[in-house]
Amino acid sequence: MDLIAIERESFEAFRKKLRQIISLVPKQPSSNIQPIEQEWIEGKELAASLNITLRRLQYLRESGKLSFSTLGKKTYYRISEVKSLLEQSSINAKQ
Repeated sequence: MDLIAIERESFEAFRKKLRQIISLVPKQPSSNIQPIEQEWIEGKELAASLNITLRRLQYLRESGKLSFSTLGKKTYYRISEVKSLLEQSSINAKQ
């Protein structure tokens, strides 16, 4: 292990700069940033959770009712858009 000695004045100046940098970093992550797993869902997982076929999901894509993104051979859907589509398609029960 190497030992490096610096003057106290240089060390204190470095410490002060480091504290300034730390003060610029937000204390908590922004609440509008979501982990990628909470923003996008893979097609097979979505079909299984909605209890629909992959073909039905493909129809929703092709008809423009649900936008998507592909990466390699996988298709991903924005969860917020899926929720919106479900809300638009809901039918109110008569009371």
